[in-house]
Amino acid sequence: MKRWEVVRSTILNDIVAGAFEDGRLPGDLVLAERFGVNRHTVRNAIKVLESEGALRVEHGVGTFVADDFVADRSSNERRFTYKLLGQNKSLKTEILSINEAPVEAAIAKHLNIAPTVPVTELRSVSFINDSPLATGMSYFPIDRAPGLAAAFEEVDSFTAALKRCGIAEYKRKWTRITARRPTPQEAQRLRISSSSPVLFETNVDVIPDGSPIKCSFSVIRSDRFEYLVDGNEDDVGVSLPRRAI
Repeated sequence: MKRWEVVRSTILNDIVAGAFEDGRLPGDLVLAERFGVNRHTVRNAIKVLESEGALRVEHGVGTFVADDFVADRSSNERRFTYKLLGQNKSLKTEILSINEAPVEAAIAKHLNIAPTVPVTELRSVSFINDSPLATGMSYFPIDRAPGLAAAFEEVDSFTAALKRCGIAEYKRKWTRITARRPTPQEAQRLRISSSSPVLFETNVDVIPDGSPIKCSFSVIRSDRFEYLVDGNEDDVGVSLPRRAI
């Protein structure tokens, strides 16, 4: 085996054994000294492990075991993702920022407003059992949900905040789902490697009179989210609450 392969294999064994406290690997220099190799060899091994989904690298911060990596102890070369589906779940949303500003034309069209009209923009991360599930951005017309920014104080869901604004009922109009790789920032927020595929969801919710109340763009961990679509055109369900972000 080449030197980087030895380093990779040993680090993988350590991951399986849970040898890294808090999931964080030692620095390159420490690992290089441990294996008697140069830093370039260590970085090659880490790069391969990252591409395989075992590690996530946060530049300027450190290298961590990917949160969605689970290895079968009977074979160090086997890897599988796990799902929290079917287990007891507690879903919550953390608001990263709230701003009021005009949006680009495509989003304004989804909300049926003029591009110059300001909206409430929310950046958020949702968690299931304290583990990140999704991150994204949502846009609300200010005139249809006045005081939304203040309504989010002490609540951790869009439904609860909208109720404070007088929106007691809304439903999904449409959802579009694609797949891609996460950006470095998205991977960091979701605690996954940059090579792990994610679901990218665009959706629009409307109030009873048909007016759009929310347009969202969400990046969802594919290992923790599953859509279930049955044969009834008016009944589309998912394995987790539809308004997860």
